[in-house]
This record gives sequence, structure tokens and C-alpha cells, in this order.
Amino acid sequence: MNDSGFADKFAMQVLRFRWLIILTGLIFAGVVASGMRFIEISTEPRDNFGPDNPQLIAFEKLEETFSRIDNVFFAIAPNTGDVFQIEVLQVIEELTEAAWTTSGVSRVDSLSNYQHTEAFEDELLVNSLVEFPDLLSVDELIKKKAIALNEPLVVHRLISEDGRVAGVNVDFHFAEDEKDAQNKAAAWAWAKKAEIMAAHPDIKVYATGTVIISASFSISALDDLKIQTPLMYVFVIVVMGLLLRSIVGVLGIVITTLITIACGMGMAGWVGIQISPMSSQAPIIMLTVVVAHGIHLLVSYYQNIRSGMAKYESMHEAISINLQPITLTSLSTLIGFLSLNVLADVPPIQDMGNLVSFGVVFAFVYSITFLPAVVFVLPNRVKPSSSVSIQYMSRLAEFVISNRKHLLVVVSVFTLILVSLAPLNIVSDQFSKYFGLDHPLRIDTDFTDESLGGLYAIEYSLDTHNPQGVSNPEYLEKIDNFAKWLREQDEVGHVNTYTDILKRLNKNLHGDNEDWYVLPKQQDLAAQYLLLYELSLPFGLDLTNQINFDKSSSRLIVSLPSMKTPEFINLQNRASGWLSQNAPELAQEGAGAALMFTHIGIRAMQGSVKGALIALFLISAVLIITLKSVRMGLISIIPNLLPGVTGFGVWYLLSGEVGQSLSMVLGVTMGIVVDDTVHFLSKYLRGRKVHQLSPEDAIRYAFKSVGVALWITTLVLVAGFSMLAISSFKPNGDLGLMVSIVISIALILDFLLLPPLLMLLDKDTEKPNNE
Repeated sequence: MNDSGFADKFAMQVLRFRWLIILTGLIFAGVVASGMRFIEISTEPRDNFGPDNPQLIAFEKLEETFSRIDNVFFAIAPNTGDVFQIEVLQVIEELTEAAWTTSGVSRVDSLSNYQHTEAFEDELLVNSLVEFPDLLSVDELIKKKAIALNEPLVVHRLISEDGRVAGVNVDFHFAEDEKDAQNKAAAWAWAKKAEIMAAHPDIKVYATGTVIISASFSISALDDLKIQTPLMYVFVIVVMGLLLRSIVGVLGIVITTLITIACGMGMAGWVGIQISPMSSQAPIIMLTVVVAHGIHLLVSYYQNIRSGMAKYESMHEAISINLQPITLTSLSTLIGFLSLNVLADVPPIQDMGNLVSFGVVFAFVYSITFLPAVVFVLPNRVKPSSSVSIQYMSRLAEFVISNRKHLLVVVSVFTLILVSLAPLNIVSDQFSKYFGLDHPLRIDTDFTDESLGGLYAIEYSLDTHNPQGVSNPEYLEKIDNFAKWLREQDEVGHVNTYTDILKRLNKNLHGDNEDWYVLPKQQDLAAQYLLLYELSLPFGLDLTNQINFDKSSSRLIVSLPSMKTPEFINLQNRASGWLSQNAPELAQEGAGAALMFTHIGIRAMQGSVKGALIALFLISAVLIITLKSVRMGLISIIPNLLPGVTGFGVWYLLSGEVGQSLSMVLGVTMGIVVDDTVHFLSKYLRGRKVHQLSPEDAIRYAFKSVGVALWITTLVLVAGFSMLAISSFKPNGDLGLMVSIVISIALILDFLLLPPLLMLLDKDTEKPNNE
């Protein structure tokens, strides 16, 4: 049985059993959609990384040694520009005390409880730097300010270099089963910030840190689901209504879309896929897939009716001629999204691919069965009439045929120019820049970044592999030299290392003589200093965050301002190189959340290229087999491959930076772009084989029969993805804009490049056969 015969029989059965299809489809959708009650929202940033990610492994190893820490960092900025005022210091003290009583808090560091050491005769005194600020005289305030601004462990961390901003760092330790703990901690921080600013109008408070970032990620995902998806629906419905000019047709597509999304998200619940800020966009992508299928089917249906064909014959013909291209586009879209599973290091992108893949399957089944059945049983109000849109498509076809040589050259040149620009994009992921300039997290993080040395960090667990080894003079000398080298680097804001404590203790115990601000030369002396200091510290302010339990390893933290990926990796490599050359036994790449996000973009982009090439090969093979033409399959590679690559050329002109989210573009658009190519090629081949047309007339036939549908589909898809561009979560916004660009380019190439290619490469060397 040939393809046409199968399609005719399939169309006949859909119309014959239309009520059974509608009833069964609704019942099945209800069962599958019930899985949505099991959906969970991911609030953990490290869920962005696969278990084999080397940066994640290094980070978790660090946490095994020094325990996991999440933090909230407050920046206190008085309008007077001087932190050392009684009112400001009281605010810092009250915030410090309030933080200690907050659930989950393991440590609080601020000017009020910083443990300052000084010598008094033969004794070592360890006291909080700023205690009972309301009792301090002007002279005492000046003295304490001088101490703070000259202490390496304080400046650029708990106070800015100019004394205008103070920092309060609150460390949290959450149990693994406390899924909502970070959101509660963030809510406490935001409430505390608002409370202080309301009580002290002349003091500004900024709140950031890993807890705030995690909560903001979660809130962005929920906001996008609550706001963007409804907005997109309204926008898409309006656009479809204007272009299809049929309320029944729009209603049919909307119902089919709702069912598809409900089923796709229900499957996510059944199989245990968590929804992250990135994968939260899956419903919007599902919508665009359904809309693409529905428009092709209904444009054919209404074109038939307007041409005078009866209702039954119109729907039968619409199903019959669109079954093969919808099947092919569904299969190619499925391959495109499944190719995202190549990105093993980026689970949210894998989840996105799998989520949308579920939606693609449901979209295919419901679009070729449920949608035509529903539209057919509803009353039709479209009457026979002439089509202005088809007339425009006919004029476009004549223009392309008449100017095919010029179009081939001009479009090819412009495309090649944009393709040549694509590799010039740099991969750069700055997680603090994931939010818009007006987003509270972005405002607070940028201010803190500029004032206190930055929240980006590279952490080093410097292991001696010997108990008490951290007191070894050679070990201490290497760490101190490493810290000095780091401080000489332009990018570094602050270095936190316990060798500074030892040098200060050595000075204190030698009459506070500055000449003794050096490391002790004997191991037993260094160990005694360390023991003496620890015994003098109050509860909660010990050195367990810097030295491990058996004192075999110490922690060195390098704080940095937000920087682009190449700059960050360059510093990391330089630091790693210094360790390899000067302390090979301590050599490592370092660890940290910022470091993980910095590397993930590069790894994701490499994986996306690999996945796209695999998808392109598989899609081309499918088209060659299904279209029964090696020539057509090979020709299809050009309009299928070029839009994605060309899109990155356009992106270079707009931004020049690509991040983790844009690594999805090739996988996402690969399937969608093929939709245009397949529908155009299928109609072109139908003209050549079924109607025995020349290449030029087959081009005219393709424009007339599918051009309007392609145009409407592109408008609706671009409108849909453009809704992502308004997201406050930058990766989603960039993804929406980039996909819109690629889809637009795909239509241009299918209208202006593919036809000239077909007329050039598919000449009448022999008479077409009627297959």
C-alpha cells in the first residue's frame, strides 16, 4: 500500500470514529495529567550539574572536608558614607544577634563579633572588635576603624576599603531533607532587610549570597509559569484568530494544546522529573509544537472550504496531505529534543529535552486524531471565497522563480557572512547576571560585588595528608606565598587564609611589634599559637570553617568580582599553574559554586554541537528514507543546518556572549526548523510526482499549498518564543530571543534559498514517475 492510500484510509477512520476519538482522548488525558500532582520544583543550584561534573565533584569533596555552607550576605551602606557611627554599628550588632537565633544558622561574621587579638603585658587578649557600640567614644570609634581598615581578614570582606560599606555574613547549614529551608531563610533575609531599612531610613541594606540566589531561581521559575505562559496563550490565540479567521479552528488548537501540555507535564510527574527555572519553559515549547501541527492542518482545511470543497472532503484532504509531513516533523522534532540528552553534565537541559519529547509525542497523536475530530464536529462558519494570502504566496513564488540566480548568490553570501561570525561568540556564564538590571538580586549582588570584593569565589582545600600538618612551617610558607601571589592579581578582591591569623598572633605575642608580623618558624610554636587562639574564641566562632578536624588541611578562599568566563578561567589556570610550579603537592584547580557555573556553559555548548550533529544526521537519514530520495534528503541538510548556525552569527552582532541556556538552541530549533523544510519539500515532491509538474511549477504548487501555513506558523512560533524574552531570568529571555531569530531565519531560507536550490539541483533529467 502506498503512502497516499494509507493516508486516505487513516483520514477516513479519524472522521468515522470522531466521537470515540474525542471521548477516549479526554479520558486518557485525564489519567496522564493526574501525574502533575507529583511534580516538584527544584530550588538547588547544584541540580544544574550532573554527578560526573568535575567541578561539582571538587566542590563536594571540599564540602566533605569543611562541611556544606550556604550563606546570606548583607551589605550595610549608610548614606553618610561612614560605617563607624554608633547607629550603624548598633544595626550591625542587632543583625548579628538576630541571625544567631535564626533557624539553620551555623555561623555569623561581622564587625561586631570579629575576634581581634592584641597583647597586654604577657597576655593575649581576644575580644570582639565592636562590642556595645553605644558605649564607645569618638576616639574609640576612630581607633577601631583604623584596626578594621588595616586587617587583611576584615577589609574587602566585613568592611570596604574606604569604610563606606560593612558586611555581615550569615552561614546556614541545611539538612538534605529540608527542601523548603532555603526559601524560608531567604524570606527571613528579605524581611530583615526591609525591617532595618524601615527603622533606619538613612541606611541601605543589600542582601545576596547562595541562599538568596537559590530562592530567586525558584521564584523566577514559578513567576514564569504564572505570568509568561498565560500571556503567551493570550498572544498566540489572538495571532491565530487574526490569521486563521476561524473561532472554531482556534478553539480546537487551544483545547489540543491544553491537553498536550497537561499530558506532557503529567508524565513529568509520573517519571519524577523536577521542574527547574530552565525546564519550566517546556509548556511554552509544547504549545508551539501543537500550534505548528494545528495550523498546517487547519490552513489546508479552510483553504479547501474556501475553494468550494464540502466539509467532509475538506477535512479528509487536509488530514491526508498533512499526515506524512506532520509525522516527519514530529519525528525530527523528537530527535532534536532527545539530542539534548547528550548534555549529560547539564540535567535541567536534559529534563527540558525529555519533557518536550513527551509533549511532542502527545502533540503528534492529538494533532492528527483529536484536533481534526473536534473541529469537524463543531459547526463551520467559513464560506467559499477567494484567498488574498494565496495570491500573495503566488506572487512570492513568481518573484523567487524569476530571480532564482540572484537570490541564490545574495542569500548565500549573507548567510556565509553570518556563519563566519558565529565562532566569534564567547562562552560566558555569570550566574549573578542571570537576572535583569532591575531585579532585586541583581541590584544587591552588583552593589556588594563592587563594594566588598565580590561574591564569586575560588576555594582551595590545601591538604598536608598528615594530622597537625597545618602547623608545618614549610606548608605555612607555601600557603602564605600563594596568598601573596593571589593578592597581587588585579582580579582578586580578598584572600581569606588562616596564615594571616598566625602572623597576627606572632606579632601580638611579641609586644605587637610589626617586625614580628611573620609566620612562626617552628611547628610546635605554630601549633601552640593555634591552640591558644582557639581556646580564646567564643562558641560558634572557632576555626572549623578554615581548618579541618584533625588539622591536616586548611581552606583558602579567593573572593572575586563577577567576571566573564574567559577571565575567570584564566585566573583559575594561572593559580593552578602557580601551585603546580611552587607547591606541586598542593596542586589543584580549586572549587566553588561560581567556578561550576563558569565551566558549565563551555561544556554545555560543546555537548550541544555534538548533539546537533547527531540529530542532523538522524533527521537527514529519516528524510532520505521517508521521502525516498537521496537527493532531497541531502538538499534538506542546508536549510536544516544553516538557521541555527546563522542565528549565532546574528547573536554575535547583538551580544557576542553565549551562555548555558543558548546551548539548548541547536537542539531545540533543529526539530522545529525541520518543520518548515519538510512541509515545503513534501508539497514540492507531491507536485513533482503526483501532479507531474516541472521544478518551477512544483515550486509554485508548494508556495500555493503550504506557503500560507508556513507564514502563519512562523508568526505564531516567533510570537510564542518572544514571550520568553520578557523573563527576568536572563537564560530564559536569551533562549526565547535566540529561538525566535533562528525560526525567522528558517522561514527566510525556506522561501528564498531552498526553492532556487531545488530548481538548480532537481532538474528534469528524466520524466518524473507517478509514485
